[in-house]
Amino acid sequence: MRTREFLEAVRERLPALLPPPLRAFQWRQSFTLLQLYYWYPAVHYELWLQRRQERVEVGLHFEGEREHNLSWAAALADYMPLLQASLGHPLDLEEWTGWWTRLHYTIPYGPLGSAFAEECAGRLAALVAAVQPVLEEVRRQRGIGESRLTGPPRLRRRRAGRGPS
Repeated sequence: MRTREFLEAVRERLPALLPPPLRAFQWRQSFTLLQLYYWYPAVHYELWLQRRQERVEVGLHFEGEREHNLSWAAALADYMPLLQASLGHPLDLEEWTGWWTRLHYTIPYGPLGSAFAEECAGRLAALVAAVQPVLEEVRRQRGIGESRLTGPPRLRRRRAGRGPS
């Protein structure tokens, strides 16, 4: 199965594996990853195929403005024992780059076929089912607002005689 087909198979299996209130997600797909989200793209769940590292990441990414991302990570830190117990395995909550944060774990990369698609869909659905109700609660309690999707900060270069560009 090709990567694109594999990720489509995972996405198609997800609704049946999620509780009814969580089945209406939005999604995006690129060559090596599937993202799904409920509010806005800066906060999304992700299945990321990392062939070179022979790993698959199952995670929740915060890729908005830095302070927004750090607010989410700080809020989720209080729930880590609950989330780990509910999922039955360790999770990493980290400042992933200088601006993005994530909650994730990895599994070994497997053959891209129906059985592995079912496993990956099950793992992603379990993460969503455990974490999304917590996110909803945190959003209500702390009033964390929307953030736009961001990329890495851009460095400004000076060109001779032209000033900042």
